Amino acid sequence: MTPGARRATIAPPRLRRGDRIELIAPSGPVNRRLALRGARRLVEAGFRVTLGRHLFDRRGHLAGADRARADDLNRAFRNPDVRCVLMARGGYGVLRIGADVDWDAARRDPKIYAGFSDATYLHLGLARHANLRTLHGPNAQGFGGRSIRELKRWIEWVTSPRPDDRWRILPARGRLEGTKGGAISGRVVGGNLVLLHYAAMTNLTPSLRGSILFLEEVNEAPYRVDGLLAALQASGALAGIRGVAIGGFTNCVPQTGHRELPLRTVLRDHLAPLGVPVLMGIPAGHGGRNAPFPLGARATLDPRKSAVVFDEGLVS
Repeated sequence: MTPGARRATIAPPRLRRGDRIELIAPSGPVNRRLALRGARRLVEAGFRVTLGRHLFDRRGHLAGADRARADDLNRAFRNPDVRCVLMARGGYGVLRIGADVDWDAARRDPKIYAGFSDATYLHLGLARHANLRTLHGPNAQGFGGRSIRELKRWIEWVTSPRPDDRWRILPARGRLEGTKGGAISGRVVGGNLVLLHYAAMTNLTPSLRGSILFLEEVNEAPYRVDGLLAALQASGALAGIRGVAIGGFTNCVPQTGHRELPLRTVLRDHLAPLGVPVLMGIPAGHGGRNAPFPLGARATLDPRKSAVVFDEGLVS
């Protein structure tokens, strides 16, 4: 299944007071203190929170063995009492268990899936295999740290089918120089650039045609961003996109002593030839702000207003 951006996506049922959120760790090792603090804040907001069996396992740079991490994820997808599956943290590791994900379970019982960074691989897989809207935004650890400021916005997205305008409008810093085009609409697809590349390599990416492509990244030098975008472009994955929303590209700077092109030049070289509007500085992703950003929902990217405005919500 490769849904195009014009096809209606499935909005999972909204969360209600007392609904169960399951924290899982399919990627890197979890900071126990921050994750438990984030869980406590969700409980204070009126939800039940349960922990995956292997949430605090560790195996080097992974949150435990591949099989254990896949089992926790699939157990949450298969359990009808779980209404939201929330990543405890990102890092790396979902790619290793991608072939073991029970996409059928996610399709049979649509529920909210939320997280960012390494979570992008699952966002894309759920779009492709279950045609499901998902929420790019803070992980549970973030709610235990500086992303606490985003919790109210996150709750609005997961509980209200149509949040208030103040939550649905995300401002940008401006247009990427060299790009053109007026306001456009489409379904938002994307996330972390490296994970989008991984997904394209494993044929997990849904069709991006007709979409607004959202990109964010952290700790990748401009030459690496250059290679990732060049590969996506050469593969044909970017054909037919209608616009690009650039979130945080944190610490994506030239290496000391290396003569690299600056990030904005790399972005312009690859995105300007697409002939679509590109907005920079969306407050989402790795950075000082990580505003919840519903993927699969329809939005309008408006260079004149310098904003992305969501025309529909995440949940039903």
